[in-house]
Amino acid sequence: MKKVFAVFEEHIPAILMIVTSLMIFIQVVLRYVFGQSIVWAEEFARYGIVWFVFLGSSLAVKQGAHASVDVLVKLLPGVARKGVEILALAISIAYCLMVTRFGLDLVFRVRAMGNITPTLEIPMFIPYLAIPFGCALMAIRYSMELIAKIKAPMEK
Repeated sequence: MKKVFAVFEEHIPAILMIVTSLMIFIQVVLRYVFGQSIVWAEEFARYGIVWFVFLGSSLAVKQGAHASVDVLVKLLPGVARKGVEILALAISIAYCLMVTRFGLDLVFRVRAMGNITPTLEIPMFIPYLAIPFGCALMAIRYSMELIAKIKAPMEK
């Protein structure tokens, strides 16, 4: 399970970022030096970055890198602090599951329309699939954090 998460959280986003950056660099050089361009490069970069963000968000959960305001929480005594942290994780899970659910609805509606992207000519639902996929991964990560928080000994 950890290897699967490593692929989706670390490897694929890293590859997407590298390939997208190279594609944008090549596009700039071709456009401004040679007066040519790759027609599909900008669309590829746009969708690559979207997938990078949603897949990378799961890694951010694992590393505790999402923005949070915890000034007041740190002032609370151990039991209250743990309770608030557990509540925050539960709300995060609920939010991610809600976005996953509505994201899937969106993907199914876009798929039913049969649209394709303008230049890559791939089904339009594939870029939209990043939303439920990334949020589902985040929900799993938040669930793992919640279990770890519940099992953790009380802080003083």
